[in-house]
Amino acid sequence: MFSHALVATDLGPSSEAIVACAGELGVLGVRDVVLVHAIDIDRGPSSADDATFAHQIESLERAGIRVHVETPLGYPPHAITALAEQHGVGVIVMGTRGQGLFQTGFSGSISSDVVRLSSVPVLLMPADDHRGADAGTRACSQMLSSVLVPIDVAESSDKLCALACGLAPRGVGRLEMLNVTPFTFEAAREGREEEARRKLEALADRARGHGVRHVTTTVLRGQAAELVPERVGSGDYSLVVLAPRCRDVIEREFGSVASAVLRASQIPLLLAPVECPPDGLQGVGNT
Repeated sequence: MFSHALVATDLGPSSEAIVACAGELGVLGVRDVVLVHAIDIDRGPSSADDATFAHQIESLERAGIRVHVETPLGYPPHAITALAEQHGVGVIVMGTRGQGLFQTGFSGSISSDVVRLSSVPVLLMPADDHRGADAGTRACSQMLSSVLVPIDVAESSDKLCALACGLAPRGVGRLEMLNVTPFTFEAAREGREEEARRKLEALADRARGHGVRHVTTTVLRGQAAELVPERVGSGDYSLVVLAPRCRDVIEREFGSVASAVLRASQIPLLLAPVECPPDGLQGVGNT
């Protein structure tokens, strides 16, 4: 699905797991990687950074990955997304410390701004300074064993379904499509739960048509920002495929599902590109 990936590294301890994961991305079809470290202008590179970077390049090459190296100057999200476009990659891989993707006020999160700016899917790996390379290897090698796809049927679900279904040829073990319908009189009166079941089953049929053998659909009643993260954190899944909404990105809604999922997730999270009007991202990155 993704033959060419960009992997962003900050050269910190947690990035070892990210690079180890990249070495296992053959499960998604990755054969070529652009390894990017955006240089901090104020600090500059050190001999220790050089050694770590060389080690990470060597690790990827030992895994049979062809590596192209980029060390841009400037604001990392702008550099990362520009290089992704320049090299025509299919996915950006980077770490996140799970502090919430879309936050109120100015964002200090590089991963959140990459998601806002990227025109390709972003694969976020939970980053922890205490997680070693083995953790990244395990997370990626098992990534397709059990995939959860939370879907808001009121929004356009075609791109999200296409992203999830595109994983099928890589050998998805189990795929669950999940919708959470508000538990309100209005939702009951409008028949939203039954509508959600019909739409999910239609999407499940598409997934089966792409070759996913084990597809299930689940409709829950309640608040999506509570129930979806609870499901994600259950330990039953190896990957979450999610589509953030434009209003999550621009307005940074308090309690957005995408942000809540990221805080709860200890497994990889594949985010579809955010769809916004042409002028929707004005001012992003000026933090």
